[in-house]
Amino acid sequence: METKEILQRLCEETGVSGRESEMLGVIRSLTGSFADEIRLLPTGTITARIGADNAKHRIMLDAHADRIGLIITDINEEGFLKAYPVGGMDMRALAGTVVTVQGKKNVPGVICTLPPHLIKKEEGMTKDDLWIDTGLPSDTAGELFSRGDTAFVYGKFRELLGNKVTAPALDNRAGCAVIIRAAQLLAGRLKDTSITLVFSSQEETNESGAATAAFSLKPDEAIVVDVGFAKQDGVPDGQSGELGKGPIISIAPVLSRRMTDGLVSAAERLGAGYSFEVDGGSTGTNADGIAITAGGIPCAVISVPEKNMHTQTEIISLDDIESTAAVIAEYIAGGEGK
Repeated sequence: METKEILQRLCEETGVSGRESEMLGVIRSLTGSFADEIRLLPTGTITARIGADNAKHRIMLDAHADRIGLIITDINEEGFLKAYPVGGMDMRALAGTVVTVQGKKNVPGVICTLPPHLIKKEEGMTKDDLWIDTGLPSDTAGELFSRGDTAFVYGKFRELLGNKVTAPALDNRAGCAVIIRAAQLLAGRLKDTSITLVFSSQEETNESGAATAAFSLKPDEAIVVDVGFAKQDGVPDGQSGELGKGPIISIAPVLSRRMTDGLVSAAERLGAGYSFEVDGGSTGTNADGIAITAGGIPCAVISVPEKNMHTQTEIISLDDIESTAAVIAEYIAGGEGK
């Protein structure tokens, strides 16, 4: 299956943080042809192991499967749904946005907003202002929806010029596509090594899915794949990478410098481009929790550059999906992790 098709199928799934088990079907479909075991963990994390469970060297490839969204907190007498963000929704992009509410059935709705003529210059939407209008009367809304139901931003997967695509949930379905593609590239190249693809839950809320999966798996090392900031006005050079120019490799005290150097060596052997993100402490990714799980697990972070993060128009380059997967595969097959 081509990378674009893998990514599109992942982006079209729901899986708001806390409901990642909705991804199980598509993960089974995309990994079933090569995975030796697929499991759904209690937290909603999905794992797919390739190779023997008792292999000499065991590597965890983590990409969080959850997406940001909204949770319904109340239904008023007029049938409007009070909502609150699940994860770091960009409030600037929400006014008037079309969403899908996941009640007893999926129903489209719109984030309510005042006409601009009636908004004072200093006003802006806050987390406490979110209401969803489904157009349904209160009795019907009360039958279909309950507190705790979720909603996600509606948007289509679309191709752009220059082998780029836009869609909601590219954070982090792009990372999920990378680890699937890396597994495909490693077919027949694993020696005394097993890899477990971890499609982890709740990264956008508390990063619990990856840490609990790591505690269960106890791998020898873990590579976390996420999205990073793409270069654009206002984004510091030392924290970003250019679209289409390869992955971003993180350097941070919480990460294994040996593994980071190994990813750099793998990229250079392939002649692949890459850039760095340097942090003075934690990384803001699942690696922060994995690294301190059990007795400690060596970690590295490699990211796909992305524009418009946490909006309904996130943008990545398919070339970066391929190059990131290739660097990971070369790192594992080349023996850097041993």
